[in-house]
Amino acid sequence: MDYSAVLIGEGNILALRSFLLEGPEAWVPLQNEMQVDDETAAGYMSLLYCAFEVAVRRKFAPTYIVGELVRFIADVRIAAGEDAHLINPLIAEAMVRRAVDAPPLKQSVPDDVSAILHAEVFALIYLVAEMDLDRAGLEQFIDEVTTYTEQWLAARRDEASASSPP
Repeated sequence: MDYSAVLIGEGNILALRSFLLEGPEAWVPLQNEMQVDDETAAGYMSLLYCAFEVAVRRKFAPTYIVGELVRFIADVRIAAGEDAHLINPLIAEAMVRRAVDAPPLKQSVPDDVSAILHAEVFALIYLVAEMDLDRAGLEQFIDEVTTYTEQWLAARRDEASASSPP
């Protein structure tokens, strides 16, 4: 992915806000707009990924117990009800561990984009509901996510330029 062309715009932030307020269904009307090109889609997906990371860190960082991470994934799957089968517990736990810089799982974790997205979305919805944010708190969370996403994208750009031949 060429992150040099990925920008976080108002449309991306609006889509994230709608998602956090109304759930995944809110994204459906915005889907065509968000998927105009790879960079626009990457902007939204980067925001979503970083929202997941920020929410997980708010809950567990700087201190956590590995058992809490495992229990959290179980709680997310329980809350998902009939959709629990969409959440691969190994993938979800690996993602949460990565977000808080915990040691990785010893076993190999499948690289399944759909399963990763499901884990991310269900966990994020669960965490945001748990935060019980008022309007100001939601805006603060979105600002924090946007800032973190800009930093995350800048790091991806730096990695890409460092690995390119001179």
